[in-house]
Amino acid sequence: RDGAVVDQLMSDFQQGAIQLSNTAMSKARELFSSHCVSDEETCEEIAAVWAKCGYLLDPHSAIGTRAARHCQRDITQPMVTLATAHPAKFPAAIEDSGIEQAPQLPAHLSDLFDRPERFTVLPNDLETVQRHMVDCIKS
Repeated sequence: RDGAVVDQLMSDFQQGAIQLSNTAMSKARELFSSHCVSDEETCEEIAAVWAKCGYLLDPHSAIGTRAARHCQRDITQPMVTLATAHPAKFPAAIEDSGIEQAPQLPAHLSDLFDRPERFTVLPNDLETVQRHMVDCIKS
């Protein structure tokens, strides 16, 4: 809550590195937690949540729920994690988890692979790309 310190940190960050004081690091550790989740643990989490809840997690969300359980400091307080993708994007991970449930595309995307592909080839020119994006928004 010190604007001048934050400003200096942001300036230092633009130069490539920042150094937090011991006090700032201590406060940050009170507020934030992190945890590393392996591919194997991710698949275990997908399988465990499926078995317990019948909910099919995507790998990113499985990492979030596994890390949340590991980092949760107060089990009397709820921990919220947000799903970041759809499991249909990751069929190999779902298969690796041992679940014998193939992830299905959501109903509104069920015909995705039957839809015509549309694209526009543009020259490698920033102004042209920006103009194309504006034109697409307007139409």
